[in-house]
Amino acid sequence: MTLKPRKTKKAKASAADDKLDATPERLARADEAGQTAEKAPGRARRLLDPFDVMRATRALAPHDPKLNDIRWLTGEALRRIHSRAGLDGLRAVALDRIGQSGFGPRSGLPASEIALHARDKIRASQEKVGPAAWPILTRIILEGGGVRECRGYVPEIVTPWRADAVVTDRLRVALDALSGLVGVTGGRR
Repeated sequence: MTLKPRKTKKAKASAADDKLDATPERLARADEAGQTAEKAPGRARRLLDPFDVMRATRALAPHDPKLNDIRWLTGEALRRIHSRAGLDGLRAVALDRIGQSGFGPRSGLPASEIALHARDKIRASQEKVGPAAWPILTRIILEGGGVRECRGYVPEIVTPWRADAVVTDRLRVALDALSGLVGVTGGRR
């Protein structure tokens, strides 16, 4: 009579770690930004992106974990829209030519129309957030900067801790304003 091997807690933990690991796109973006990604056994992968650290420390909504996650998802949606818009660099190949040489039909819009639609959403986001919060939003979410690097956007406030508080507050308000535009909703409570 043979015994079946038992499933141990380690096997269950490693399967759970694989489910909660960072996406390949997120890892590629972290690598491009020069950020390190470390994964210790039995722990989740840790990326040192300031916006992700704000989520982990609940700086986006200190007293409401669900709102904290919603604001982070709004920022992630803005990052995806920005990458679809293709505003990061110049392209040597026309975007509407990409994907035409493959086999079979291609679903969805042509890449150039996807980029135009994303650029329209970026412009609408900029108008909705306003000129006071847009530079903060782009510096922290799109460029990967920290709150301290945004102190120059509030020159009327002299003390560093108050400037950090104003920057964080403007970021929170901007994320709340953008949640409906980028398609992130809170759902039921």
